[in-house]
Amino acid sequence: MLAHTRLPPPGPSPPSSAAAAAACRAFEFRRKLHFLSAELHLDPFPLLTTHPALRSAPLPLLRDSLGLLTSHGLSAGDASRVFSAFPSLLTSPPIEPLRFLSADAPLPPPLLRAAGGPPLPLAAALLLAFSVERTLLPKLLFLRDATGLPDPAVCAILRRAPAILSYGIETNLTPKLRFLTERMGRDPATELAEFPHYFAFSLEGRIRPRHEALRERDIEMSLKDMLTINDDEFRERLLDATLSDHKARL
Repeated sequence: MLAHTRLPPPGPSPPSSAAAAAACRAFEFRRKLHFLSAELHLDPFPLLTTHPALRSAPLPLLRDSLGLLTSHGLSAGDASRVFSAFPSLLTSPPIEPLRFLSADAPLPPPLLRAAGGPPLPLAAALLLAFSVERTLLPKLLFLRDATGLPDPAVCAILRRAPAILSYGIETNLTPKLRFLTERMGRDPATELAEFPHYFAFSLEGRIRPRHEALRERDIEMSLKDMLTINDDEFRERLLDATLSDHKARL
């Protein structure tokens, strides 16, 4: 009679290579979420929704993008604000814009805000998402040619108002420069050197109506005062100037 040998129960089968790869990807994805939330202090899920390429981007690439910004003088908080507004910069580091802003335009990012001042303005961060050849360089050349200023003077203007590089040439810069020279009779080189934020104001909403109000009353006012004071103060200055002129004629 044959003896029956009891065999041990089979052990767990080794994981397949596909399962191991999936587990590795899941682990890396969790590390990526931790980087976005703990190091950049961003909510990762809206970023993944607006920029799906983040799902497959390797974590070292994201770290390189952060290191690129901080190596050019941006604080970690500034970098987080940039990535929150433009998550594509996490997977496409803005190497060329930073090189342009640091060399050709001499606008290193630390000069885009005062040391210890407020966070990097969103308009300045926007420059990092722009193409050098298609956007940044044409604006620089346009401003130089339109004003006749030498490169150092143009760069001084851009340091004070970097948002100029984000404005459209046809939709913003050209019509406002034409109005400044042809209708207002002002020298763009002098006026922009004194008040480079001129382009930030609406041509039809503020520049034109205020200029016309001053012209009708033959009142002179600096470009900065004309555009930056509020409506009540502007009306008060018009009234004061009108009364002073009336008294002078009596």
